[in-house]
Amino acid sequence: MKRALKFLGVFLGAAAFVFAMVIGLNYSGFKTLFENEAGMAEGSQYIENTYSLAGLADFVGEHPEWVSITSYNVNDPDSGIFYQENTPRALGATTNLFLLMEYVRQVEEGQLNPEEEISLQEIEKYALPEISENNHKKLIDTFEDGTAPLDEVVNAMLQNSDLVSADYLWFRLGEDNMRALMDTLAMPESAFPIPFSGMYMRINPSLNDTSDLKVIPFSTFADQAIQSARRLKDDPDFNEQVKEQFEEDRLSLTFMQERDALAYFPQATSRQLADLMARLLRKEVISAEVSEQIMAKLRWPMGSEPIARSFEDYGAIYDNRMGLLAGIDFGTSTYDGHTSVQAIFFDQLPVGFWVHMSANHMQEDFQQRLIWDPALYETTLQQISENNE
Repeated sequence: MKRALKFLGVFLGAAAFVFAMVIGLNYSGFKTLFENEAGMAEGSQYIENTYSLAGLADFVGEHPEWVSITSYNVNDPDSGIFYQENTPRALGATTNLFLLMEYVRQVEEGQLNPEEEISLQEIEKYALPEISENNHKKLIDTFEDGTAPLDEVVNAMLQNSDLVSADYLWFRLGEDNMRALMDTLAMPESAFPIPFSGMYMRINPSLNDTSDLKVIPFSTFADQAIQSARRLKDDPDFNEQVKEQFEEDRLSLTFMQERDALAYFPQATSRQLADLMARLLRKEVISAEVSEQIMAKLRWPMGSEPIARSFEDYGAIYDNRMGLLAGIDFGTSTYDGHTSVQAIFFDQLPVGFWVHMSANHMQEDFQQRLIWDPALYETTLQQISENNE
């Protein structure tokens, strides 16, 4: 009993920290946290055995319904880890990779000036209370005089998974340009990035009839979400009404319902995304110059001492939101010099288990070590093989 109570105390403390970091919680948010008792217990049976990465590898092998991995050496693309690689997964903020690509293209062609000063007031139009607020706060801290260079807004989008910056950039880049990019990349329609504010409004039952979400095609969901985000941008009265609702009752969903609703968001497979990263390394995305600039932006983790110690080169984009942990990366190991590309998705995770993984930063550590740690790579490969024969 004493051990159980100690575990509960540690877990609730970790949960409060995770929800404050990932969602951004005020008093009503913490009230919501403790009203989601069932969600917080979901997946608790997996926690004790997954504090180590070896234990997480066991979990991966045992749960193909929640995990997709594509990881391969670019010089030997037929040999690697290909696990549920053709299963569509929710992309979350990893769709910001596509915004980055179009942004770099427009900068290279002189259509955008990266030094243009952007007003915080313009960006704040897309900010929804209690939706990834803490991630956005990191950008606000850089707005000393109420403005910041466009390039810093893009950096915040990449490094902090800032949804508000992403929505601002989406409208600056233009819907037609984004659709043309996705056609050029030959990505599926289901991967098309959509303004996050529009998606979160569309799944909010206090703002919309959500009974048809299970039956409408992705294209309809996308059009409705884009329309809502555009109205949020252009209609001050609507903007105020929406923000009041989110302030009062967030998404009007339980944590488990919020997790489930991510299934309506853009999706792609880990194989499609890892192969796209390989094309980027070959400098085949749009042009050689654009590819180089995209990779330069993605290298932001190299500022971390542990990353610099383990990698000669590393670039990534990650996301962490309710029930979803995702990452797309490339890296050259300092130990043997090989270069790998990866896309790893933990999708539709039990909420309590997602809290555990988030609090311990397990997904990012696992993903990075799959490139430079042969022991973890072999353990993961073995567990996948043994559990899926």
